[in-house]
Amino acid sequence: MLSNILLTCKTEWIKAKTNRNHPFRYFVLGTVNSKGNPELRTVVLRNFDSTENLFTIFTDSRTKKIIDLTENSSAELLFYDHRKLTQIRVKVNCISIEESEKDFIQQSPNAQKDYTSVSSPGTILKSMDDVMYSEFNYFRKLIFKPYQIEYLRLMRPNHQRAVFNLKNEEWIGNFITP
Repeated sequence: MLSNILLTCKTEWIKAKTNRNHPFRYFVLGTVNSKGNPELRTVVLRNFDSTENLFTIFTDSRTKKIIDLTENSSAELLFYDHRKLTQIRVKVNCISIEESEKDFIQQSPNAQKDYTSVSSPGTILKSMDDVMYSEFNYFRKLIFKPYQIEYLRLMRPNHQRAVFNLKNEEWIGNFITP
């Protein structure tokens, strides 16, 4: 049963890579800023490597999440499927922040534009018409490696909750009280 839960998580992340309507495609990334305060934002799952269990997102190199992850690589990912009433919390370490021209070029022209604004994300503007773009891109690929996965499914007669911890490259699972 525990191995089926872990397999279900991986299967859903694989589906979310290609299905734009999958509930796990958009998820919450939580980091901690330099003052110790939590920072949450919605991001897009760009890749899930089921062999290595690696999650990939893209971002602008000037965002606060880059600063947070450079200072503290620990983060948490929160996935929620409202149809299946399933929540998955994944504790991760950011193991790579890299430029990737290959991934940038594979983005649509509209998506590429998102990484080329002259002013950095969060800059105050008088009007949205003031956003200017350059030929230079600030595209970065972030890769996260999980070390704990917590699964919760709300169901009757009993909710289902389990936690999996990575020990010596093996996932050890336990049921826990919902």
